[in-house]
Amino acid sequence: MTGKSGGALLEIRGLSKIYGRSTALEPTDITVREGSVHGFLGKNGAGKSTLVGMIAGSIQPTSGSVLFRGEDITALNLAQRRKLGINLLGQHAEVVPMLSVAENLVMPDYPTRHGLLDRTEMRSRASALLHKYSLDFDVDLPAGALPVPDQRRLSIVRTLMDDGALTMLDEPTTALSQSERDALFEWIRELNAAGQTFVFISHFNNEIQNICDECSVLRDGRLVSRDADPRSMTSAEISEVVTGAAVKEFVRDRDREPGPVRVEINDLTADGVEGIDLTVGRGEIVGLAGLPQSGAQELARALAGLKAIRSGTIRIDGEPVDLRRLRESRRSGIAYLTNDRIGEGVVGPFSVKESIHLGNWPLRGGLVDSRAVMNTYRRYHDRLSFRVSGPDQPAEELSGGNQQKVLLGRLLALQPKLLILDEPTLGVDVATKEEVHRLIDELTGQGLAVILLAYDTDEMVRMVDRVVAFQDGRVAHELTGSAITVDNILGSLSHDSKSVR
Repeated sequence: MTGKSGGALLEIRGLSKIYGRSTALEPTDITVREGSVHGFLGKNGAGKSTLVGMIAGSIQPTSGSVLFRGEDITALNLAQRRKLGINLLGQHAEVVPMLSVAENLVMPDYPTRHGLLDRTEMRSRASALLHKYSLDFDVDLPAGALPVPDQRRLSIVRTLMDDGALTMLDEPTTALSQSERDALFEWIRELNAAGQTFVFISHFNNEIQNICDECSVLRDGRLVSRDADPRSMTSAEISEVVTGAAVKEFVRDRDREPGPVRVEINDLTADGVEGIDLTVGRGEIVGLAGLPQSGAQELARALAGLKAIRSGTIRIDGEPVDLRRLRESRRSGIAYLTNDRIGEGVVGPFSVKESIHLGNWPLRGGLVDSRAVMNTYRRYHDRLSFRVSGPDQPAEELSGGNQQKVLLGRLLALQPKLLILDEPTLGVDVATKEEVHRLIDELTGQGLAVILLAYDTDEMVRMVDRVVAFQDGRVAHELTGSAITVDNILGSLSHDSKSVR
């Protein structure tokens, strides 16, 4: 349960945004009550990012007004709104990795003594802040060395230290395990119980039901529901409001027989994994499950050429391959979808058509074949149905779900034999998620071998033919058939194997 909520903290009146001939958000009225956790729901491109950008002050509205504690703040810029206590945290932790925890917390107002940085005072301030919010971090540790969930907490504390009254969290659980999500939620509940107000954006219905006491739903730039209580709705009902139609969850048929072995891994040792034996058949989806640093993601990145392989053999279609470099991994027919879409996937200024060909440029006479680039764009635009204004639109302008589709198009253009998908539906809405699931299933019908990593255990249950669970860098359990359940997957992640049936 969240804290008790009171009167209006934020009022959005007739707020709209038009870009040229495109309407990103029709006139919208929403009230966020003080002390609430208010969810903003909607498909990719529904207008959520536009709305929170206008609340934060980074986007100017075409019409309408924003009231904060009864005062009209529409004319105030981003910095002025931050001083009022309005903060927006994006999907990625906003810390400076090379700076210490203490430096991240106090910047830019570093304490000085005799014209020099007063490190003692800086550490003292940082320690007091962390203690206030029940966090126990080493203030001298580089912020980038913290686990991702703790980087998220550090980012939130930075907003609260400025007497932040409204903190907007845009998909804060991105790439977190279930236990990490639970811990983050518990901390948010504690802050909320103490009076902190949150706006929470997520594509996971269970998260909205778990943390929010009210929600507003956007669809195609229009408000279709507001002040709804998500705890009184089923997940299917939430999905139907978000999409405008009933969403049928895809469930893979596991009764099919796997094809001949396509990928064979023997006694592989790399950074984070040791002595791994694994096979993946043609048309098979193998799910890798594990807590952070357990070896699941480490194996995936080693196969992609992103982690050093020290020993062992890998064969694809019976032929030995050398995966010591990323280029060799691709040449061998392995394509990897990272879970860090912003840091390792999308190159913002490149256009959509260029993004599909990054690292795989078609050449003609020593120059890029522009006709081939356009043909590839059309092929995967039609196949994946990503929403863009045109082939020349910068990829950084797309919604998260459409960026994810473009990255999938880039991998499919490589015509891989093994597709490694690390969180393939990360940051995408419920309808797009099912589209991606059906596409993956369709590809396996053509013989493609797939390795899937998904922190959403329900997604793994519905999608994979086998689950290989990792602990301490080694394979700990394997689940097949009816044994692939949420409880068994979660049980296989702990050192208590009694919970795995």
